[in-house]
Amino acid sequence: MSTSPERCLGGLIKDIDKEIPVEELNIESKDTICPESIEQKYSFDMINSYNSISSTIPSSSCDSKNININMNVPIPSVMPNSFIINKFKILSAFDNQNDTIYLQKMVKGASKEVLYQIINELKGIFSIIIKNKNGNYFCSDLFKACDKNLRLIILKELSLTLSEDCLNEYGTHSFQVLIEKSSCEEEYNLILSSFKEYDKILKAAINSNGFYVIQKIIIHIPERFRMEFNYLFLKLFYNLSVDVYGISTVKTFIIYTKNEEIMNQIWTITYNNFLNIAKNQYGNYLIQCMLENWGDSKIGINLKKLCIAYFPEMMENHYSKFICDLFINRANIEEKKIVLATLLKRNNNTDFNNIKNASNKRKNNFNINNKKYVNNQINNNKINFPLSNKANPFYPKKNKNMKEE
Repeated sequence: MSTSPERCLGGLIKDIDKEIPVEELNIESKDTICPESIEQKYSFDMINSYNSISSTIPSSSCDSKNININMNVPIPSVMPNSFIINKFKILSAFDNQNDTIYLQKMVKGASKEVLYQIINELKGIFSIIIKNKNGNYFCSDLFKACDKNLRLIILKELSLTLSEDCLNEYGTHSFQVLIEKSSCEEEYNLILSSFKEYDKILKAAINSNGFYVIQKIIIHIPERFRMEFNYLFLKLFYNLSVDVYGISTVKTFIIYTKNEEIMNQIWTITYNNFLNIAKNQYGNYLIQCMLENWGDSKIGINLKKLCIAYFPEMMENHYSKFICDLFINRANIEEKKIVLATLLKRNNNTDFNNIKNASNKRKNNFNINNKKYVNNQINNNKINFPLSNKANPFYPKKNKNMKEE
C-alpha cells in the first residue's frame, strides 16, 4: 500500500507504517477491490466520518477570542487505533503534486470546524508550507476558504516572518492572496506589523517577488490603517522611484494615496529631485503617472508648471522626452502656447549664437568638401572648363592630301 499522505485532511493524518486491514475499512469483499481503491475508499470514509461529527463542536469555539489549540474532537470510528499526528508526513504530502491537489479539493469543500482542525494541526509549520512549490497553492486555497477569525490564527504565526517569507518565489503568491482576503483591522495590523521598519519595506520593495506584496498592501489595506506604513514609505520614495522594481510600488502609492499631508510630502520630494527622476530610465514613468493621475488638481497644475520650466532640457534626454510627448498630448491650447513660447525664448536667449555658429560651420564644411570634389574631378580629367580670354584658339592641322580651294 502506498505511503503517500493524500489521506491527510487537516489533522487527520494516519500513521501508515503498516497495512490497514480491510476489515477496518468496512469493505465486504477483498477480492473486488484493488489496493488503490482501498486507499481512496479509506480517505473518503474518513472525511465523511469527520464531517458527521463536526456538528458536536460548539460554534462558539471558533470565535477568535476562544480559539485554543487543545480542542478535543472525537476520533472517527473508522480510524485505526494506531492513529498518530505526524507533521513530517504532512510536509511530505506537499512534495507530490497529486497529493497537494487532493488536499486542495478537501479544503475547498470543508466546513468551518474542519478548517479549524486543519489549522490547528498545521500550526507551527505554515511558514514552511507557504514556501513550498506545491504547498503554496494549498495555503492559497486555505486562505480563501477561511473566515477572518480562522485567518487571524494563521496570521499570528505568519506575521512573525512575513517580511522575509514574501521574498520567496513561492511564498509571495500565497501572501498576496492572504492580503487580498484580509477584511478587518486586526488582520491589517498583523500584516503591517511585519513592516514596521523601513529597511524591511525597502528590502521587499526592490525584490522581484517582494514588491508584489508591497503593492497588495497599498492597494487592499485602507489608507487610514496604513498611515504609519505610509510615513516609512516616504523615506524611501526617491530611492524606489529610480529602481527597476521599486518604481511599481511608487506608482501604486501615487494612485492609492489621497491623504493631503502625504501628497504634499510627495510633491516636495518630487520638486526637489525632479530632473533626476525625470531623466532616469525608471523615474520618467513616475512623472508620467503623476501627470495622468493628478490632472488639473492643485498639485497637478504645479507639476505642469514644473514640466514647462524644464521642457527644453527634458527634450534633450532620451528618457525624459517621453514625459514631453505625454505632456503635449494631454495639454490644452494655452499650455501648448506656453511651451512654444518657452522654447522660442530659450532659443533666442541662449541657443541663437550656437545655432548660427553651427550653421556657418556646416556651410564652411560644405565649401571645403565641394572644393576637394572639384579638384579631384579636374585631376581625373573629368571636367572641361571654357577657354579663358588669353587662351589661343586651337585649329586642327590640314591634311596634306586635301586640295586647296
